[in-house]
Amino acid sequence: MGIFPDVLVEPDVRAGKLVHLLPQWSLPEGGIHAAFPVARFRPAKVRIFLDMLIAAERNRSRESRTSRR
Repeated sequence: MGIFPDVLVEPDVRAGKLVHLLPQWSLPEGGIHAAFPVARFRPAKVRIFLDMLIAAERNRSRESRTSRR
């Protein structure tokens, strides 16, 4: 059990892999924000996590544009 932004789990919810336990509740809208200290060499796991968030947000934006048509 966990609390995750819809953008990260929506495909698994639609596929039936996850169950939305509190459908009336959601995180506030406002986009994704990532804050971390400036570093000359950023660990690969941080870069991979950021890439995943960016890809998920692009997919969500693309799907919302498609569903409005």
